[in-house]
Amino acid sequence: MSIRVFLVDDDELVRSTLRVYFQTTEDITVVGEATNGADCLDQLEEAKPDLVLADIHMPHMDGITLLKHLNSGPNPPTFLAVTAFDSDDTMLKILRAGGAGYILKNQRPRSIIEAVRAAVEGGTVVAPAAMHRLVDYIGEPATPRDPVAAAIESHELHDAEIAVLKLLLAGNSNSEIAAATHYSESAVKKRVSRLITIFGASTRLNLVTKILGGAGS
Repeated sequence: MSIRVFLVDDDELVRSTLRVYFQTTEDITVVGEATNGADCLDQLEEAKPDLVLADIHMPHMDGITLLKHLNSGPNPPTFLAVTAFDSDDTMLKILRAGGAGYILKNQRPRSIIEAVRAAVEGGTVVAPAAMHRLVDYIGEPATPRDPVAAAIESHELHDAEIAVLKLLLAGNSNSEIAAATHYSESAVKKRVSRLITIFGASTRLNLVTKILGGAGS
């Protein structure tokens, strides 16, 4: 599978660096570049990317506004945010707006490449440091009851769905869940889609925040 990526960043050095990273792979192709969200939207129809990798802080139209525009249309590409500035407020805005993930520019090249692959596959992609803070932020439900156990009980999940859900909440991609459960990736994908529907979530990350935040019931 070839992954078509569109880069959005007002820093040419950042775009060229990311371009070099992806040129080392056989499955990721950069199909377009823009310096801000507005430029990206102008080129999107022709570029037809699978994933938009965008900075959060840009002039004219920032990453969060771009994400909202993308999600307002039919069949939006996957959105992965990348930034040099790591803040809880920005992280939560991206996740709540339906972004597939949030990574930092100072992550290793291999980590960024794997994040793109996981995001397109439907995996939960959050920078390691940000994931720890996200869990701290949403890990205190209104009651001391375990939110995962409460979510499982209130939705009458099958054993297979429970196994997939627990691995998903730990941040595993579809391929990692398949390896751990010995299900096929297509079976995992179907179960993840069903879980998203069952819990009334919009994305995998939205499902994670709903459950770990105590909103699973």
